[in-house]
Amino acid sequence: MIKIYSKIEPKFLLMYGPQIFDKRFGAIKPEGSLGLIYLASSLRNKNFEVGILDASVGNDDYTLEETFFNEKIQPNGLVRVGMKIKDILGEVADYDVIGISSIFTAQTRMVEEVVAEIKREYPNKIIILGGVNAKSQMSLFFNAGADLICLSEAEETIVEIGELLRKGERDFSKINGVAGKEGFVNPRLKIIQNLDELPIPAWDMLPLEKYWKIARPHGGGLKDGNIAYASVMFSRGCPFKCHFCHVSKELEGSISGNTRKYRMKSIDRVSEEIRVLKSLGVKYLFVEDDSMLAKKSRAKTIFLKIAEMGMELAGTNGINLAHLCTRADGKLGVDESLMEAMAAAGFKRLQYPIESGSQRILNKYCSGKLNLEKHDIIGLIKKAKQLGMEIGGNYIFGYPDETIFEMIKTFNLARKHMAAGIDSANFNFLTPFPGTKIHDYVVENKLLLPNLHIADMDWMRPSMKTKVPGWIIKLIITKGWKFVNKQERIKRIKGMTYFYGH
Repeated sequence: MIKIYSKIEPKFLLMYGPQIFDKRFGAIKPEGSLGLIYLASSLRNKNFEVGILDASVGNDDYTLEETFFNEKIQPNGLVRVGMKIKDILGEVADYDVIGISSIFTAQTRMVEEVVAEIKREYPNKIIILGGVNAKSQMSLFFNAGADLICLSEAEETIVEIGELLRKGERDFSKINGVAGKEGFVNPRLKIIQNLDELPIPAWDMLPLEKYWKIARPHGGGLKDGNIAYASVMFSRGCPFKCHFCHVSKELEGSISGNTRKYRMKSIDRVSEEIRVLKSLGVKYLFVEDDSMLAKKSRAKTIFLKIAEMGMELAGTNGINLAHLCTRADGKLGVDESLMEAMAAAGFKRLQYPIESGSQRILNKYCSGKLNLEKHDIIGLIKKAKQLGMEIGGNYIFGYPDETIFEMIKTFNLARKHMAAGIDSANFNFLTPFPGTKIHDYVVENKLLLPNLHIADMDWMRPSMKTKVPGWIIKLIITKGWKFVNKQERIKRIKGMTYFYGH
């Protein structure tokens, strides 16, 4: 029997869920990711009514003391922050479609809870999830009550869903790029190639002033509160295929489509977005691109444009050391003009993804994106310090077949970099998050630790069986980290007070 629905003018509420974290390893940040504000603009441009709710901080009816700074210890020892479920249910009451972001594995429990409670209270509302974590754990979220899960970039998909509802239809099985609770999984067939076709993100719909008061953007924290920052993305995709990153699987023929392909916005479009942010009072930009420097001449132009327009860079997500180097006299030395352009644009801090002190590990798991012999890492550290930048390094331990000798190499490399002037070294476990190649390998080879819930995976705890016992790696991650880092760094990581602003 075919169900007949009346035509409606659907109202959409797009939501970031409450947050949960382990307080032993630092403070939590609001998500505020760009995905939902692209979707909101897409809907708004087609005259759909749309709202955004960040349940970690609440809207204007809730104070931060009631939400983000209201820490509640959970039975598993983790800390929850954000709106109460009853308040979330009150906020969604007037909407027909609830879209919830689930990018990170750590969001699993909170998103699952919110989905289940909304569906219990309002069984007729349509719940849509999106993000790598949602795509990677579809059965879990469908069991919780989700109706649809977007499998890829969804600016066009969300509008298609809205247009069907306008016609009084609820058969979404012909829309590509979505999976449904009924069992259909439709791969994304077409990815937007010209990013200038994307709508301007709806930054105006975010609780920016609350974010500024909290002062913890994606890349860390700001030394002083109430600094006006916002996230931007000037390109999509990444040329590398690191096994611990979901991008490595998002190729032609996958259910996501080839989102790994590197695509760029024009300089005119970049300038337009900066003007919009300036009109909202934003002064600092955090660039979320996976590989901002993949086209170096373009990146230099953008950095200089940011400075010219009176803005500053808070930081950038996708820095690969290969892009900071240039070939000269047969060597891969420091690209000084690029780093000077970054400094001119306001860069105060760079995070160097070293990943390992073993070239074998880098070649096998990290796309061989760094050559420890050819790339002048010490030169990159010294140039950044000369330009007044703070430098952090990322070092990963616990690759499945990594030997103790390779771990010692990584540990000693971190010490060498600290001696050369690096300000901090981050030590992390290799974590096989769902949606990555390393997760598939670990599952296929039965290497996941017994009784491990996926939602409990994080960078600071072992998640899988490794050649070196987990307790040894944990000693390196904890005791070794304290030995390598300065006391000031150890104190700062607890409060997320990285210095990006003046």
